[in-house]
Amino acid sequence: MNIAINPQEYSDFVSKKAERAATVAGSYSATHYDPAGPVRFFSYQLGDETVGLLRAGGPVRIKGETFREKFGRNDLTSVVDLRVTHPLVENAGDILLEHQLREDGDDPLILSKPGLPGMEPRLAEMGFVHVGRNHWVLDPHQHPEVWTKNENDQWQRVGKPTKYLSKVEDDDAAAESTVQADYSDEDDPSVYLERVFTGLSME
Repeated sequence: MNIAINPQEYSDFVSKKAERAATVAGSYSATHYDPAGPVRFFSYQLGDETVGLLRAGGPVRIKGETFREKFGRNDLTSVVDLRVTHPLVENAGDILLEHQLREDGDDPLILSKPGLPGMEPRLAEMGFVHVGRNHWVLDPHQHPEVWTKNENDQWQRVGKPTKYLSKVEDDDAAAESTVQADYSDEDDPSVYLERVFTGLSME
């Protein structure tokens, strides 16, 4: 991951983002993987380059009346345990989350497990609520100041256009951006990480 190992070539801000992304991606490969659970990988493509990766599992049922009282149900539509982005690109992680909300339908309820400490303010800004341990839950219906439905009845950030990806230290915004998906119910998820990060000048 060229930026993380060559910080002298980039600003402190970009280098620290790269280091965090490398740490998250590296630690994820050692986490427990449940082959019985469905796995969905979404990558954000800017032109021909991958600038973000999200891994979502679920649905999952959560026990406890406290959870039901807070969210009105015990069924999570998805669990996000990996969201890593290119350090030179802003908002890629937000767009991947937006895509996951759309995938989950009209009534999404997403659990996020951030890979590193220090992400809590950003999660709260996106409407996530801390529910204990390393668990944060997002119900977009409870945060109309952050999430809304657009003219196509799809979830979207409030005040953002349909495509709002931006680059850091780069004025080239002409590249086409898309979200792509890989589904795996049987494969080791580290294969998808390797596929995305190997050979890329990313984190």
